[in-house]
Amino acid sequence: MAKIMIIITSKWDYLKDQLDALCTQVLKAGINCEIKSYDEPEAMKFIIRYGINNGMVRIPQIYIIDNDKVRQVKYRVTNDLKLVIDDFNNPNQ
Repeated sequence: MAKIMIIITSKWDYLKDQLDALCTQVLKAGINCEIKSYDEPEAMKFIIRYGINNGMVRIPQIYIIDNDKVRQVKYRVTNDLKLVIDDFNNPNQ
């Protein structure tokens, strides 16, 4: 299976533009990228299986799937509302 990034978001997500740009950047690096709405059945399966932490769900959710292994990408949002990926410096890793 090819490496793919799955981004789960919503139309009300204030990071949506930055997520679109991230997906474009990943596609340019030769990695498939899909943006899904959190209310899609496939997205909900990801959230239920991998995205619940301490009983809460955070939107957006970013996942890397590589060789059938799923890894949730950790990120933070700065005070000026910028998305910072903490553990995903190189999409080819």
